[in-house]
Amino acid sequence: MSEDGRLVAVVTGANRGIGKAIVRRLLLQQSKPLIIYLTARNVELGQLAFDELRREQLKASSNHLNELRFHQLDVSNIQSIQAFIEYLTLVHGDQSTDILINNAGGVVKENGQVVRKCNVETAYKSVQMNYFSAVNVTSLMVPRMREGGRVVFMVTALAQLGIFSGDLPKVLVSDELSLQGLHIIENGFVSSVGKGTFSSYGFPPMPFAVAKAGLIAYARMMARICNNDPRQLVFAAVCPGYVRTDMTGPYAPLTPDQGAETPVYVALTDDIKRLKRHNGGLWKHLRPMKW
Repeated sequence: MSEDGRLVAVVTGANRGIGKAIVRRLLLQQSKPLIIYLTARNVELGQLAFDELRREQLKASSNHLNELRFHQLDVSNIQSIQAFIEYLTLVHGDQSTDILINNAGGVVKENGQVVRKCNVETAYKSVQMNYFSAVNVTSLMVPRMREGGRVVFMVTALAQLGIFSGDLPKVLVSDELSLQGLHIIENGFVSSVGKGTFSSYGFPPMPFAVAKAGLIAYARMMARICNNDPRQLVFAAVCPGYVRTDMTGPYAPLTPDQGAETPVYVALTDDIKRLKRHNGGLWKHLRPMKW
């Protein structure tokens, strides 16, 4: 919480789509006063999104307790992450953040079209973009989270345990799984795709889903690791539903705003007991769901 009592929220990859919709919901809600950081890799696109949402806020209400701020953040670049954290520390102190929503990521494209084939290049880019980037942001920001802080990972229901075979489902939910072990699984997927052996190791030909499954496992792991942390942090993996995005196309039934409902609920709800009961779990349509 900032000196004036407002919570500090950070949303990555927020210049468009679900990320932008999450920022909009946070900005226009009036249940809790917030300082919201809309972050994006591209400064120009981030600033355009900031300007648009700020105009929406001015039209929607005369109550402007919520404050929108823009900061450049390339989640694939450690130096960019560190620079952003240093800025937050300078402005808000050592414990600078109440809410972190890891939305940045996406599907691999070629000539503007989504790449749906499973080759080593697509596997590598998907895992780096959707798994390692979010893990890097979280691992560097968690030490700066305040008491009661909440960390949300945007994932997909396509990343169900059922897409894996062999020992992988048991390994992914094991309380013995370490971060190093999870890294090995994700890098092993990329390597096995390159060798054409991924199916024999229990991986599906679905790079995006494999990367997001890593985040679901990571949320579970962080809840377990931080179980005795006096700050009582909450971690959640959230599937937004079948939302119209670059990957799903224009015919998906849900709008980005509808997809933003559950992550914003997890970020702001006062039902702490419910969050604690499902700490590290997977959520969809405002409810916890079985992985």
